[in-house]
Amino acid sequence: MSDDVIIVGGGIGGLTLALKLHQAGIACRIYDAAPEIKSVGVGINLLPHATKELAELGLEDALSQVAVTTVDACFFTRHGQLVYREPLGRHAGYAWPQFSIHRGDLHAVLLDACLKRFGPDRIFLGWKCVRVEQDAHAVTVHLHDATSGAELPPQRGLVAIGCDGINSAIRKQLYPDEGDPIYSGVNMWRGVTRWHPFLSGACMTRAGWHASGKMVIYPIRNNIDAAGRQLVNWLAEVETPNYKRRDWNRAGDINDFIGMEVRLERCAGIYPPRRHYSGISDGRSGSARALELRPHYAPG
Repeated sequence: MSDDVIIVGGGIGGLTLALKLHQAGIACRIYDAAPEIKSVGVGINLLPHATKELAELGLEDALSQVAVTTVDACFFTRHGQLVYREPLGRHAGYAWPQFSIHRGDLHAVLLDACLKRFGPDRIFLGWKCVRVEQDAHAVTVHLHDATSGAELPPQRGLVAIGCDGINSAIRKQLYPDEGDPIYSGVNMWRGVTRWHPFLSGACMTRAGWHASGKMVIYPIRNNIDAAGRQLVNWLAEVETPNYKRRDWNRAGDINDFIGMEVRLERCAGIYPPRRHYSGISDGRSGSARALELRPHYAPG
């Protein structure tokens, strides 16, 4: 097993890499700090260049069963006036679709494929990487028990690849003076809502802008109940002074963003009642999260 590739991190990147390596006939082992894999996160958009790679792994059908195949994007002013609409994915002429999907559903599809193709014996949970050493022949990955902190047996491999996210131990080792990510000046609050299909029923909708408040709204699951409602991902973005340190597990506060000057009630009637955003009603699923970082095309 010392000829295996060691993947540190069993998230979306780590599992996708493992499937690619398996497809190429290269053995690997995955080590993740989480003691168990749960469905976490909210919406993610998989653009055609991403679904191309996943389709080549034979996952397009599985993804299409749990995702919303995105049809179009709409841009509105903060007053609800339509600015621009454009088709997306295959509807725009690409050879591959665009999927809007719950992160947990994407992770589950990847994990299921890994378990079926090379089995559970190559996935180690609760193993937290603390450092990596390299000699002329291989690498040694040092790990601790993520719960107790106890040292675990070092693991040898041909190479080690860090897929352990923004707080990567490997990256900190390689770039010790890099420092924390620079705050962008935009805070985000995210959550999901059960709601009836709106616009095309598969639209990625943006309204407003950061200075006064911006909303990004799109469905990520179809037909979640007998009423035919969807699970709808929503995101509020607002320019704010430097905020608290990023924490995916910190609950958001509705009072920080509910007064944004975005008139979504004019955007084809997609704005749910305020109680659905409150975090206390059963009309809202999941948790609002306060995020500090903002990718350019879409969050997630």
